Amino acid sequence: MAYSYECEVFEGSAFRVTWGINEGDGLGPPASLCLGDRYALEPRSRALRLKLSIGEVIRLGEVAGTPSAMLMPGARVLVRGELKFMSTDGELVTALALQTGPALLLLPLNPMRLATDYTLIAVNPEATELRIAELVTGCFAPGARVTLGDGGLCPVEALSIGQTVRTRDHGPQPLRWIGRVTTRAHGSFAPVTFPAGSLGNLGALTVGPLQRIFLYQRGEERLGSRAEVLVQAQYLVDGRRVLQREAGFVEYFSLVFDQHQIIYVEGIPVESMLVSRATLEHLPATLAEDLAGRFPQLNQHAHFAQDIPVEKVTEAQRAAILRDKAK
Repeated sequence: MAYSYECEVFEGSAFRVTWGINEGDGLGPPASLCLGDRYALEPRSRALRLKLSIGEVIRLGEVAGTPSAMLMPGARVLVRGELKFMSTDGELVTALALQTGPALLLLPLNPMRLATDYTLIAVNPEATELRIAELVTGCFAPGARVTLGDGGLCPVEALSIGQTVRTRDHGPQPLRWIGRVTTRAHGSFAPVTFPAGSLGNLGALTVGPLQRIFLYQRGEERLGSRAEVLVQAQYLVDGRRVLQREAGFVEYFSLVFDQHQIIYVEGIPVESMLVSRATLEHLPATLAEDLAGRFPQLNQHAHFAQDIPVEKVTEAQRAAILRDKAK
């Protein structure tokens, strides 16, 4: 079975050494690179938008932009290695070197600025898996049922822009944007599954590990200093009931409203995606570009509920949360 993945890349010839052993050369195969060389994207560089088909092998699909004639749809795409760069102002950027036919491409996994110098600090030719930048919040797997404005339940994959969704604080609100991405179920993308009832949820719920769950706490022994808190799903994994899977691929859907919202998925409160400049820095380029166009102000404010870091969630508190909600 093949999965599609959209990304933005730069042709290797547009990413040139401005100072160092290979001065004047464009990006070459990882084996030919020299640590300490300083690179920069040419001022007029434009990213190419690729659609990749990921199955037993990776193949090039559609190409948007003004690509080289060397980029042929259907051609096999190989990951030649992982590169790490440090900008002059201390920003760390990770990128993948891709090759399709004779063309070498640079796939940044973090935003990369034009006309900015980046020093090559590490090369790992053994890293040959395709990865994308970290998705943040608002990530639900297919089958997760969202409560609509009229109280009905709709699987997240069947939602459409403009539908009203019930929110905790602002009543029914229209859905403004739906993000959809397929990625390997590994590391920060490995899905977390809550069985039915473990959090009071109506059915099994699978979310991204960074998806935050809204909890309302009573009594004195509570997480944080407030009654209302947001806890990342990965912090509630106990290895018995709540499990995290690292295998194969996973598809995630992200939901955006005019304001950051607490919505109901499988009957429990969770947060929607928060749109801000910080959000865009962690999204795949294609999703970030679309969001920036639809929400030009990028000024959504986070919900007032307290964010709880992992060190605050003890085993006893995790067990209490799951036990109480499962009753």
